[in-house]
This record gives sequence, C-alpha cells and structure tokens, in this order.
Amino acid sequence: MASSQTQPSMMFLALVLLMLMHEMPCLASSRSSSLVALAGAGKQTRNEEVEALLKWKSKVDSESHSTLSSWNGSNPCSWHGIDCNPLGSVESLNLSDSAIRGMLHHLNFSKLPNLVALKLANNSLFGNIPPSLAYLAKLTHLDLSRNNFSGNIPTQLRSWQSLQVLDFSYNKLSGPIPQEIGNLTSLLTLALSENNFSGSIPHSIGKLGNLAILLVDDNNISGSIPSSIGNLSKLIQLNLRVNNLVGFLPPWMNNLTFLTLLRLSDNNFVGQLPQEICSSQALEFFSASNNHFVGPIPRSLKNCSTLRRVRLQSNLLQGNIANALGVYPYLYYLELSNNKLYGELPLTLVECRNLTTLKISNNKISGTIPPQLGNMNQLHILDLSSNDIVGEIPKDLGKLKLLLELLLDYNYLTGHIPQELGTLSSLQKLYIAGNNLSGSIPRQLGECLKLQFLNLSTNSLDRSIPIEISKLQSLEVLDLSQNLIVGEIPGQLGLLQRLETLNLSHNQLSGSIPSTFDDMKSLTSINISYNELEGPLPNILAFRNATIGVVRGNKGLCGVIASLKPCTATNMNKKLLLVLIPTLGGLLSLLLVVGASSVGCRRVRKTEASSVVGSNENLWAVCSFDGRMVYESIIEATDEFDAKYCIGVGGHGSVYKAKLQTGEIVAVKKT
Repeated sequence: MASSQTQPSMMFLALVLLMLMHEMPCLASSRSSSLVALAGAGKQTRNEEVEALLKWKSKVDSESHSTLSSWNGSNPCSWHGIDCNPLGSVESLNLSDSAIRGMLHHLNFSKLPNLVALKLANNSLFGNIPPSLAYLAKLTHLDLSRNNFSGNIPTQLRSWQSLQVLDFSYNKLSGPIPQEIGNLTSLLTLALSENNFSGSIPHSIGKLGNLAILLVDDNNISGSIPSSIGNLSKLIQLNLRVNNLVGFLPPWMNNLTFLTLLRLSDNNFVGQLPQEICSSQALEFFSASNNHFVGPIPRSLKNCSTLRRVRLQSNLLQGNIANALGVYPYLYYLELSNNKLYGELPLTLVECRNLTTLKISNNKISGTIPPQLGNMNQLHILDLSSNDIVGEIPKDLGKLKLLLELLLDYNYLTGHIPQELGTLSSLQKLYIAGNNLSGSIPRQLGECLKLQFLNLSTNSLDRSIPIEISKLQSLEVLDLSQNLIVGEIPGQLGLLQRLETLNLSHNQLSGSIPSTFDDMKSLTSINISYNELEGPLPNILAFRNATIGVVRGNKGLCGVIASLKPCTATNMNKKLLLVLIPTLGGLLSLLLVVGASSVGCRRVRKTEASSVVGSNENLWAVCSFDGRMVYESIIEATDEFDAKYCIGVGGHGSVYKAKLQTGEIVAVKKT
C-alpha cells in the first residue's frame, strides 16, 4: 500500500523536474535580457549625467574652470567633487569652498536622478534657486549656504520626501518661508539664517516632528512664535534672534527639554522668560538680550551647570542677583547689563573658573567689589560700571593678568587707584570715571603699554600728571577731566603719536601748552577748558577745527581758534620768557652754589687739618662738587621727582624737598 502511494509521488517529482529543465533556458534568457537592459539604462543615465555636468562647467565663470579641470572624459566618478553609487551613477556633488562663480539654472537636474547629496556651500553662486531641483527625488542633503542666491524659495518641495538637511543660510533670499516646507517630514535640520525672509513663521513647521535644528535668525520675520513649534519635541537648537517677532513666549517652551541652544535676542518679545528652560540640565547657549522681558532670571538657570554662554542684557529683568546665579564650571561668557537687578555680587561667580567675560553694568548692584574676583585668572573683560558699588578698588584685581578691559566707572568707589593695576600688561581699556577716587594718578599705569583708552575723569584726583603716561604709545583716548590736577601739562604727552582724543578740562593746570604738541598729528579732539593755561595754541588740526568752548575759562590763551584773540609778539615773548626764566634761574642757582662752595673752601684751608677732617665733612662734599653726583643724588632722593616729595607749585614749575646722602635737606625747583 505504501509502495503504491510512493510511486505516483515520484512520478510527480520527475514531471516537475522535466518542466523546470524545459523552462531554465527561458528563465536564463529573461534574466540576461534584464541585466542587459539595466546596463543599457545605466550607461544612458551616465551619458546624460556627463552631458549635464559638462554643460554646466561651460557656463560657469572661466576662473572656476581650474577647480573643475578634472571634469573631462566620460567617467564622472573620477571627477573632483563627485561620488558615484555602485552602479556608476552620480549620487553626490560636493563643491563646497571651491570658488565657483555662476548660476544653477544651467545645470539640468532632471539628468541627475540618483543624486542624494548636493553641497555647494561657500561659493559665489547667484541667481534664483531653480525649481528644477524638484527632480531630485532621492535628495537627502541640500546645502547652498554662503552664496549670493536671491529670490524666493521654490514651492515645488513635495518631491523631497527623503530630505534630511536643508541649508539656505547666508544668502540674499527673500519673500515668505513657504507653507510647503511642512511637507518635508524627514527634515532634521532647517537652516535659513542671514537672509531677507519676511512674513511669519509658517504654522506647518509644526509637522516636522523629527526636526532637531531650526535656524531662522537674522531675517525680517514678524508675528509671534506659532504654537505648533511646541510639537517639535526633538529640537536641540532653536535660533530666532534678530527678527521682528513679538508677543509672549508660549508656555510650551518649558517642554523643549532637549534644547542645548536657545537664541531669542533682538526681537520685541514681552512677558517673562521660560522659568524651566534648563530643567533637564541640557542648555548650553542662552541669549534673550534686547527685548522687553520682565520678571526674574529663570530659576532653573541657578542649577544649570551645563551653561557656557548667557546673554540677557538690555531687558527689564528684576530680582536679587545673589539668589539667581550658581556655579557654572563651563561658563565663559555672562552678560546681564542694562536691567533692574539688585543685590551684591555673589561669590559663586568666583568659582566660574573659565569665565572670560563678566558684564553686569547699568543695574542696581550694591556692596563692594569682592577681592576674590582677583582669582578669576581667565577673565578678559570685567564691566561693573553704572551701579551702586561702594568701597575701594581691590588691589587683587592686579592679579588678572589676561584682563583686556576693566570698566568700573560711575559707581561710588572711594580711596586711591591701586598701583597694582600697573601690572596689567594686557590691559587695553581702563574706565574708572565718575567715582569719588582721590590721591594721585599712579605712575605705574605707565607700564600698561597696550592701553588704548584711559578715562579717569570726574573724580577728585590731585597732584600733577605723571610723565610716565607718555610711555603709553598705543593710547588713543585720554580723559582726565573734572579732577583737581595741578601743575603744568607735561611736554612728554606730545610723544603720544596715536592719541586722537585728549580731555584735560576742569582741572587746575597752569603754564602754557607744550611745544611738543605741534607733532601730535593724530589728535583730532581736545578740550583744555576751565584751567589756568595761557599762551599760544599749537597750530594743529585739533585746535583748528575746535570751537571756543574747548579753551574757555583759562588765563590767557590765544591762537588758531577763530573766535579767540590772535597771538601777539608779547604773547610769544612771554612764552619764551616762561622757558628762559626757569632755565636762567637754574643756571644762576648753580653759580651761587659753586661760588659759595669756593668761599667755603678758602675758609676751610685756613683752619687746622684736624678740624677739617673731624667736623666739616658735609662742607668738604660741597668743595668736591660733582654736578652729576649732585643731580643723581637729587633724582634718588626724590624718587625721580615723585609727587609725594612736591612741597609747592609755582607758575613756572614745581618745588621738591630732597634729603641728600650727606644728610642735607634741600629744596629743588623742577621746571
């Protein structure tokens, strides 16, 4: 029975095998035909690709041909900037940073059906973005950034269903962002920065559920943020800065928990900042400056240890700054200027060891400057100006060796300017104006050789201008106005060949303007009003273009300003006398000293030698008069005519008290 059932089965298998053997030649023939057809189609596609690419090469600027010199022959897979798929068809065209100048209209995209990536960033391409790009149905990466494209974004976008990166940033594109952009549901990056787009952000953007990066900054976009953006839960970067956006920030912004970058600056937003914007400890870059935000600094920022850069300046933020800031190990930039914050500077700032810029100007910060700020050794810019800070300037700030800008102006600081600031060898800007500082200007500031801007105005600084200021050969602006500075203007200031602005007004300076000012060719603005200066003005551009206001309130100036009385021979002779009288006086004093010494020596010779040795050692020093020795002794005794040895100021010079090595105390007049 089993044998009879097996026999038909075997016959059936044999029949099947016979049928297969009969059909095999047909199947083989069919497969071979398909392969031949596929090869033929591939060859045709490649030929069309070559034709399209070579035609475009012929249309671009001739200077671009050197970059495309390899574009010859019939095998595009070996050409510069081109990659092919396994079948030899062009799948990637990457000519970024290749100095290509031309238009895309001459490139027939319908002949490049297998193109997956088109990268032409940072060239000199211009004209409109051609609608024929819609033929690239397999495209995943389209980068036309940093060119000169103009016109609108084409609306034929439906075919780009596989597109993941769309970058049109840094061009001259205009018009609205098309609603059709919401159809590109595979998009991960949408970059439209630095163009001239207008209108509102399309609501359809909320359909891009996979979007991680949305950059529409630096355009003319208006309206409010569409609520649909709240659906973009995978966003890690959102940049809306420098537009015309208005209104309140939607509450759903607190739900964008993966954000590492949020930039809202330079719009017209109102209301409060999202308080939980860093609840997930992901935020690194946060800017919302130049808006109309009110209320406190977001509370979640206090423990947001991932922060690197924060810019919230120029709003209406309020609250105690001491309670708003924490410790940020990666933070390198913090700006909170032009708000209504109050309280004392928190010591937690000192623990932000990587901070290079700290700006909290124009608030209501009170208390003193913590000396511990001197331990922030990476600090380049410290701006605490226009607050209510009291106390002295800590000498510890002299430890900030990388400091470029120190701005402490318009507070209520008292005491002296610490001489330790003279060790800030990298300092370029020092503003301490508008305080209650007293004492002399430290001559050590002359060691800040890179200083370009020095403003010590509106204080109670006294004594004379230290000649060491003349060592600041990079100085462009010097403002010492509205102080109590006395003495003459040092002639050495004329050595400041880069100085453009000089303000010495509202002091007690006397004498004439040094003739060295004749060589100050860069000086374009000067104010010496309300002093006790006299004599002719230097014939330089700064005075020739000035009005009477810059010299008003002096003793007797004359010269090149139109409404000022002209200089006469008397004025010139008076200036000459001002130079000659002190010089002749000095020579006469020297002759009197030598004469007195000679008389003294004669008298000494008439006495017994023992008496000379035992009791007239000081007189013997005078008899052995050595001009260089006396001069060097005076320089040493007055510490190079330091202001602390000055005991009087006359119309033609200053008088210094000097105790010589011999023990004698003399008065020396320095003209």
